[in-house]
Amino acid sequence: MTKETKGLTRRNFLAIGSMAALAGTAALAGCAPSASSSEGKADADEPTDAAAMATADETKECDIAIVGAGGAGLWAAVEAVRAGKSVIVIEKGGNVGVANGSLAGGPFMVGSKLQQEAGVEFTVEEAFNHIMEYGHWATNAAAIKRAVELSGETVDQFTDDFGVPTGLRPDNYGAGHASVRANFQGDTEAQVRGEERMKPLQEFVEGNGGEFLFDTAGKRLIMENGVCTGVQCEQGKTVVDVKAKAVIVATGGFLGNTDMMLEHFGTFVNPLGNVLSVGEGIDMVKAAGGQLSTQWGIAGNEFTGSNQKADGLYERGNAAFTIGIYGTLLVNNQGRRFSNEGKFANLPLALGGAISLVGGQYYAVVDQAYVDGLNAGTDAWTLCGSDEVNWRTGMMTLKDKPLENVQENMDAAVEAGWAFKADTVEELAEAIGAPELVDTLETYNGYCDAGKDEQFYKPACFLQPVATGPFYALQYEPSAWVTIGGIRTNDRLQAIDAEGMPITGLYVAGADNGTLMSAPYCDYEGYSLMCAYSGGRMAGMYAVEEIDA
Repeated sequence: MTKETKGLTRRNFLAIGSMAALAGTAALAGCAPSASSSEGKADADEPTDAAAMATADETKECDIAIVGAGGAGLWAAVEAVRAGKSVIVIEKGGNVGVANGSLAGGPFMVGSKLQQEAGVEFTVEEAFNHIMEYGHWATNAAAIKRAVELSGETVDQFTDDFGVPTGLRPDNYGAGHASVRANFQGDTEAQVRGEERMKPLQEFVEGNGGEFLFDTAGKRLIMENGVCTGVQCEQGKTVVDVKAKAVIVATGGFLGNTDMMLEHFGTFVNPLGNVLSVGEGIDMVKAAGGQLSTQWGIAGNEFTGSNQKADGLYERGNAAFTIGIYGTLLVNNQGRRFSNEGKFANLPLALGGAISLVGGQYYAVVDQAYVDGLNAGTDAWTLCGSDEVNWRTGMMTLKDKPLENVQENMDAAVEAGWAFKADTVEELAEAIGAPELVDTLETYNGYCDAGKDEQFYKPACFLQPVATGPFYALQYEPSAWVTIGGIRTNDRLQAIDAEGMPITGLYVAGADNGTLMSAPYCDYEGYSLMCAYSGGRMAGMYAVEEIDA
């Protein structure tokens, strides 16, 4: 997905104002990374309510106003100008290279030229049925069908129309085909990301008369008699009204809003991606009468665990971060197991995100024998039994990739205060304030001896005993690339009111849209990015159709 970011604590991460400093951390879909969690609020003398209008210093007009220049916003703009419409794109960041959609590894796709040329037989029908069954049909079927239909063509356009290299990624998660996801590598080893990926789309939009307002935040929707007729923006101290026949909101979710994540998830979530997205898009549509979705969740960190006390958000080569997604024993802050750790290990992005929210603040517990195994140069997949059926992700991503400096990294985590080490189980339980850990370990080690997990039926390959002191407990908190949940829309991505009727002139795409993504996150790799790209195209197309009707 993306490379890890080192040396950033939660405190300085949330205070960063430079877009470039965050380019390595964003991942799946949305608008742009930036500065603040719940700190991105207006000054005391400015309106803070998403419905409270200010007096505009300047007014602009266009056919379609798009709030957010991430993957969804840019593709919406492409479709709008293709149809001959005038467009203004409002972007909080300084350029199009800071959004998750410009940095993530690549989108899920069906029917692309890449797949056809490689003989990958993967149909819209198969993908659609899997996505809907995975989400228990709790999402909008017609919208998802259309998004999947557009997915392969969108990847084709990146290369054919905009000259951005694309290639096939391997099937790490066991979807059943050689590849169900694109990358942005082509024949090179390096991913094309940032402005290099998305600037060609910007130039296309501008070449067809579109305008971009960077360092500008959409704050309030302009509503007239129940119809959305524009968006009020803040450009520093300047208030700009952008009047439009249709507005597409695509501001990237709410990963940068600690309070909003606490409200929906009940626990602190370490933001790995787009912290400029603080839920403003969701708030302004809600203030205009839009319904909230029923699906709320995260696309979790598939590489490691995370802790705000750590020196770095995550680090793929560091055992102290990674042990938590290797299928080792996980306990909550009462010292009790809370899930099948093998599910977390095998589908860390999809199920792992959901499981981490169940755990809240949780611990991975291992013994010195396990640490010594990793420290001796045995890769985690081999150490855990080389089970290619029950740990396909481990086979695809960890096999023959041993960690380095394992003991050193573990000791550093203990020194930093987010990992704990003790000579006895009783001392470890006392160190983390969870006396029930003693009984949990006694029962768990019995499962390891018997070769069967009688509690949650974790595959036997993951049953590594915790019996040889000293013992370690590594404290983790949920971490996410992007949030799931936002505004409920109809199949044409129109925001709907309390009666389920579309709000005229108002569309929602990307991570603000609560219609395309389910919680837990779909187990197709790159699904969120596909929803952003395809959803943006859909919103652009449908807005054009409404204007022309």
